[in-house]
Amino acid sequence: MSDRSVPPGNQLYFDALDGCCKKIIEKMGDKPITDWRVSDYNTLSSLLGQQTKVYLSENTLKRIFGRLKTSERYYPQIATRNALAQFIGYRDWQEFELVYRSSHPIAKAEEQSKEEVKVDEKKPILKKSVFRSPVMVGFSLIGGLFLIGLFFYFNKERGLNSVKLICENPFGSVPHTAVFALKSDHSFDREEEFRLDCMEEALPATITGNDKITRFFKNPGVVYVTLYHHDKPIDTVSVCLQTKGWVANTGNDTSRAYPIADLRPLDPKNIAVSAAQLDSAGLDTKKPFLIGYSNIHASPISGDNFSFSTKVFAEQNRPGVQCIETTIIVLGEKDRHLLTLFKENCVALSRYSFSELKAVGSEEFLGNLAFNAANGGEIGLTVKNKVVTVTLNGKEALRTKYQKSIGKVMGVKILFSGIGKAVSPKLQDLNTQALF
Repeated sequence: MSDRSVPPGNQLYFDALDGCCKKIIEKMGDKPITDWRVSDYNTLSSLLGQQTKVYLSENTLKRIFGRLKTSERYYPQIATRNALAQFIGYRDWQEFELVYRSSHPIAKAEEQSKEEVKVDEKKPILKKSVFRSPVMVGFSLIGGLFLIGLFFYFNKERGLNSVKLICENPFGSVPHTAVFALKSDHSFDREEEFRLDCMEEALPATITGNDKITRFFKNPGVVYVTLYHHDKPIDTVSVCLQTKGWVANTGNDTSRAYPIADLRPLDPKNIAVSAAQLDSAGLDTKKPFLIGYSNIHASPISGDNFSFSTKVFAEQNRPGVQCIETTIIVLGEKDRHLLTLFKENCVALSRYSFSELKAVGSEEFLGNLAFNAANGGEIGLTVKNKVVTVTLNGKEALRTKYQKSIGKVMGVKILFSGIGKAVSPKLQDLNTQALF
């Protein structure tokens, strides 16, 4: 399968990916990848999902580690690479890549080559009278042509950087086929290729100014689709997969989704599903899985001024899962707020993301966010003028502030490892008291 998200300069990028895979293998016990069996890949998928919320199938992991052959070398999209980097202790893929390349022979050789070019550029040039040497006339002519080329280059880049991504039908039910195109107030090369990243909710795509492309989305929620040019993000649009009240879906990995009870609305006072419903949905409950409860629709409520509360019940334990998670996500037009909670002995897996502000328990101690919902627990989230307050069982556990607005509230999701239940979740506008 051809992966058109592979950037130029493939060897450097694949070298970094191989380095990341090597560190993952070391973290998993340093067992040679040639000896890995299905159980090893399932264990990695479970641990990766618990820590990063990205669940990868066995075949996807095999492609990443080069154990499943394709016509071209598989290079995972940015959301997957970020998850792999976070799993081995880095903030994201960019941080891992910078650290890795600074100490890697190939990267060093490239930097050394650049330094040699810089040294050559600093060599003194012997001065000759322009009246005596036609060579200087030639240099002047070349310099003029260079400046003209530079002018056209920057005009082209300005045109490309002004390109915007539009979604012709950003609101839909589940499933939904969204249509994307490019527009710009400036002229640009309509054959120039750009890349779309769909947050693991759909395959990445390549698009030009002459194209209209579609992407298929199957999970309730808000997908932030980012437009890249030469691996530089230049625009983002949101696609809202709406529901009629609270609905449930589940899955073992990011490649499959199982709508429960055909996504029919659940009782908002007692949001739950049964083992029989999971079986009817076709879910293999012998493998680790997540249950997601979603309520998605457009609203006038500011994602920077609201209160949210609910009581949740999580499973005490589940075969194959050591740490049971509870996650609250408030989805906005531009970004989201996310809070993932674990019991005390698993708090290193806890994390939060409020707009651009992020923290993970593997990098800083989040002991105040220890939360065990096996016998029920209350979660409160208040955002007032971008100041976030988290309360757990009536006690303040966290207060922090972010900078970038997430826009209007578009939805709420509650996730559990295994079968969980939410009781009477409520999101309310702090200014108007309107309910979501």
